[in-house]
Amino acid sequence: MRKPVRIVIIVSVIAVLAGGAYMKLRPAKAATATNLATATVQRGTLSATLAAAGNIQAHQTADLTFGQGGTVKAIHVKLGDRVKTGDVLGELDTADLALQLRSAQVSHKNAQDSLAQTQNPNTAQDIANARASLESAQASYDKVVAGASQADLASAQASLASAQASHDAAVKSAGATDSSLVSAASSFEKSRIALETAQSAYDKISWRGDAAATSQASALQTATIDYTTAKAAYESQTSTSKSDSSTKLASAAASLQSARANLAKLKNQVTAADLASAKASLTQAQNALDKLLAGPDANSLDMAQNGVESAQISMDQVKLKLRQAQVIAPFDGVVTAINAKIGQAASGTAFSIADLDHLEIVVNMAEVDVNRAKSGQQADVTLDALSDISLKGTVSQIAPAGVQSQGVVNYPVTIALDRAAEGVKTGMTANLSIIVDERPDVLMVPNRAVRTVARQKVVTVLFEGQQIQTPVTTGLSNDTMTEIATGLQEGDTVVLTTTSTSTSTRGFGGRDGPPGMPGM
Repeated sequence: MRKPVRIVIIVSVIAVLAGGAYMKLRPAKAATATNLATATVQRGTLSATLAAAGNIQAHQTADLTFGQGGTVKAIHVKLGDRVKTGDVLGELDTADLALQLRSAQVSHKNAQDSLAQTQNPNTAQDIANARASLESAQASYDKVVAGASQADLASAQASLASAQASHDAAVKSAGATDSSLVSAASSFEKSRIALETAQSAYDKISWRGDAAATSQASALQTATIDYTTAKAAYESQTSTSKSDSSTKLASAAASLQSARANLAKLKNQVTAADLASAKASLTQAQNALDKLLAGPDANSLDMAQNGVESAQISMDQVKLKLRQAQVIAPFDGVVTAINAKIGQAASGTAFSIADLDHLEIVVNMAEVDVNRAKSGQQADVTLDALSDISLKGTVSQIAPAGVQSQGVVNYPVTIALDRAAEGVKTGMTANLSIIVDERPDVLMVPNRAVRTVARQKVVTVLFEGQQIQTPVTTGLSNDTMTEIATGLQEGDTVVLTTTSTSTSTRGFGGRDGPPGMPGM
């Protein structure tokens, strides 16, 4: 009983295996051409793109205003004029500022002159004069220290003896009748000597600040009064006397008194006051020379320098106001608006300019796409207003931070147009196709030809009327085409997926043998 059962089981297994082999190896049912959409495997350049839309705008725009208030004096441009960087578009009336500038320039020049005088206050002549004064003071000091020489004393004594002899002779000849004249002459001579002595004493201390309050000043005043009185009495006597002897007597008396005073002066030894006075004069002369040689002090020099800087600031402020009284083009561009009018007060935007030679488009890109965009990527651009124009652009900037609106985050991406075609104006709507990746010389099929079966990409190949499901390796893809890295050959016919199909396959087939051979 057991053997027949075992035989039945073996026969049943063989039958099942044979049936499965037959089902796997039997030819696929041919489909009619009317039910199939096919395409041919092509070789070419495959580009992946991001679609976006935006508006044309200028790379640079500027609304320009006058930097200060005033009356518009001149407008140098017209609407649509091209301007260069630095061109003056308009000006205010600056008559008052011109006067302020002249005043500031004069003040600056005066400050510079004052600084130069402070830096070099002394001329060569000033220093030479100071040296001469020092030498003179030194000589006077040396003379006071040395005192009178013997020769001077001998000469003074001889002069006194001669004057005494002459006076004695005049007295004898004058006689007793001229006794009053002799007395007046003697008083006059004494007062004169006293005056000279007082004057000499005062001269020694006259350099002091309190000289007028000293005893020397008081003695000089008294001696001056006595001299004036004696002189008047003597002149009164001489006017009444007609004799030659009286005249001779008066002259002899004067000579005698002068000789006596001169000898007395030479005999007087140098006092401490004389030495101190001479020393003070010498020190004063030395200090004056040292000050000239030392030049200006640091504080005076610093003040003079500050004066120059302050004057420079004032002058620069006026120059700044003059520049602000002009509207100057900050870049090359085209005048797009003129709001200023001659004779009216300047207010608000006076001119608007735009760089129309460098146009760009700013588009908002979704967060799922922005990381695919890179600076330097190329873009194809079309315009709604100019359908016959195709432009090229380059991604120039990608915003690092997104802008959230109604819960959606977008990132501004800037595309610079490679050139500005005629007729293209700011504000026009532009449609962009940014090329985010590109593969040259690759095999590609329509996206509808590629399916995923058990996590494996497969393509159905039509070969001699039979459909062969072939595994493939894909690469880059875009909205319509997919790159085939391995599994297909150029020229193969592939079946496109439709809404309804009538196909049966044999399983995965390799591309090394005929499509009709089953895969193992």
